[in-house]
Amino acid sequence: MGQTTRLWAVLAGLFSIVAAHDVANQKVDQLAAALKDTNGQIETTDNGVQVNTSNSLRAGPRGYNLLEDTTVRKKMIHFDRERAPERVVHALGHGAYGTFSSYGDFSNLTTACWLRDGAVSEVFTRFSVVVASVGGSESGRDTHGFATKIYSECGNQDFVGNHLSSFFINDGADFPDLIHAVKYEADKGFPTGGTAHRTAYDFFGQHPEGAFQLMNVLSDLGIPRDVRHISGNGVHTFRFINVEGKSTLFKWFLLPKLGHRSLAYDEVTKIAGKNNNFQRVDLYNNIAAGIYPEWEFAVQLFPDDGSYMWNGYDLLIPTVIVPFEKNPPVKLGKLTLNRNFNNFFAEPESISFAPSNVVDGVSFVPDPLLQWRLMSYDDTATHRHGSPNGFTLPINRPIAPVNNNYRDGYMQPYIFEGNSTSTPNDIGGVQEPGANAALHYTSAGERAGAGPVGRYVAQYDWFGQARLFWNTLDNYAQQHTVDAYRFELGNVGNADVVQRYIDNTLDKIDTCLARRVAYGIGATMPPANTTASRSTMQRRSNSSQAEFPSLYPLGMGLEPNKSNEGLQVALVANDTLGTEAEVQAMMSLLSAQKVSLTLVAPRIGMLKTGVTANASFITTSDVFFDAIFIGSSIISNGTNSAGLDTDPYNFVMEVYGHGKAIGALGTSGSAILNGLGVGGEAGVYSGSAMDVTVGVLDALAGPVRFPQRFTTDDVEAICGAA
Repeated sequence: MGQTTRLWAVLAGLFSIVAAHDVANQKVDQLAAALKDTNGQIETTDNGVQVNTSNSLRAGPRGYNLLEDTTVRKKMIHFDRERAPERVVHALGHGAYGTFSSYGDFSNLTTACWLRDGAVSEVFTRFSVVVASVGGSESGRDTHGFATKIYSECGNQDFVGNHLSSFFINDGADFPDLIHAVKYEADKGFPTGGTAHRTAYDFFGQHPEGAFQLMNVLSDLGIPRDVRHISGNGVHTFRFINVEGKSTLFKWFLLPKLGHRSLAYDEVTKIAGKNNNFQRVDLYNNIAAGIYPEWEFAVQLFPDDGSYMWNGYDLLIPTVIVPFEKNPPVKLGKLTLNRNFNNFFAEPESISFAPSNVVDGVSFVPDPLLQWRLMSYDDTATHRHGSPNGFTLPINRPIAPVNNNYRDGYMQPYIFEGNSTSTPNDIGGVQEPGANAALHYTSAGERAGAGPVGRYVAQYDWFGQARLFWNTLDNYAQQHTVDAYRFELGNVGNADVVQRYIDNTLDKIDTCLARRVAYGIGATMPPANTTASRSTMQRRSNSSQAEFPSLYPLGMGLEPNKSNEGLQVALVANDTLGTEAEVQAMMSLLSAQKVSLTLVAPRIGMLKTGVTANASFITTSDVFFDAIFIGSSIISNGTNSAGLDTDPYNFVMEVYGHGKAIGALGTSGSAILNGLGVGGEAGVYSGSAMDVTVGVLDALAGPVRFPQRFTTDDVEAICGAA
């Protein structure tokens, strides 16, 4: 770059910093122009003629429908085509609008306008699951998608990631095979969700590089409570380029300000049957209530010396993560979701994301998985929309001007003026930008490739990272992960596939892990490694055992004093349990922390105690609540478990089995809890409404659950005593 050109580039960069401003409302205004309100309007045909399409045109009151009923025929033709093909992956999803706010001026890193000082841009974020199809459960065990489109003044910037920091494969060439393997089996057509089948574990056994990612999914991280309590992770390494052409490598993260929360697996299976859209309901209702989830945009930064290595970590391998303890992330901005969509199909279903959508100042590295994603996402969007013009849909349209020669094609919405359809030209068409407007994909002087052409396979210690993660888990988190392996492998249905995975993957991660999984499903246990077992036992007794606690953000004490915003609790009531005074006392504390209260009783409506139940044991379930309370008895001589009929008894005891906090109110509280057999247990509270509510709220802020209620293996008996 010459001195004159570089000078103009610097001046342009300085001007762009000065010009940064709040553009959040520009997308709102743009979308408003596309809104159409038919409320109260007279029905018409698609050519604007008023007509009744509620009754078919027939040859007499009992005759055949007539073909000349063109109005109903058009209605049917449109109905038959109302659904776009579901996404091959991430088919099941939902989302919301919000804003991205830059924390400062980061022009030293990048020319990206959304990271200028004072820049505020509107966004749309879509959350999804990888495996499940439309109609499946969003709460199922899976890798959850976290994709954000920033509508910035310099163009759309897409961040397309997952809620976990790694992935299953290193090369995009393997992606079709991965999805074929984890989706339903070709000869059976099931299962459609989860990976508890033969083809999945045959694939996992062939790809040890995914051992770390699979263990993450099979831990409680794979079953998050909702999308407000998950991270976003870019998985890949990307590149920042500043106005001088200097490149800095980075990995991006969206860290939830609410912290991380998970479900118990038994809750997952029941939520799937009772409300498989629980996660989208949670996000929608919280935003509607003015409770806006926030994430901080953070990056790990690495020098770009051309090697794509950093302290032994290969930055081109997407299954390799760099722990935060090794490279603490730097926070650059904040994502806030604060507005629900107007139409599910037109917005969260029609939005398209692609990692290739970057603005000037953000670019790529030669990661072989990322490289194929740069092509595939655009291609699949074109297929779903049935047209290359999907970028013109209101949800996908940038607020920055779009001028190019992408003409014609299915459903082209614009009528272009002029005769020129090529660039460069001298007849008034689209003009070429100057050199300073060029989108920089690489740093100055970078070589496009190094070495002979060939098909290369990355080499790494694929099991070491999974071993670090396993050793980060406490006893209870390890037990849940073991149980998840047992469930999945126990349903594979092919002993050879199961045994190979135990011997060739789990045993190489940790022999005790392999033996525990094998023991639980009747497979052959690998020989005990007494040295490893002794090390494991010593590590379990050491409170500082986790070398990299950031690998498992659900770890006890890692996120103390979580926010309780948007959580849901229930009060179990009936004609003799619960009083107005208790409800009022609870609400003053719950409302202060933005926790919602539902009164659950045998029937909905006014109870004899004077309180009103807004849910019944039929219309709701204990799995939807983060904690529960039992109303005090208005019977003067108190009560015990006999005062709880079958439905409330099961409601309370299932909550107890899921490790959640329980509070029994009033002087009868202790008697009820003792009658249930849970009096004095951790996470169980009795006393005045105020005191019990404070105790439950403190429990929800941490430890969230009381895992000592869960059954654990006799590890010494299975793995060998230390």
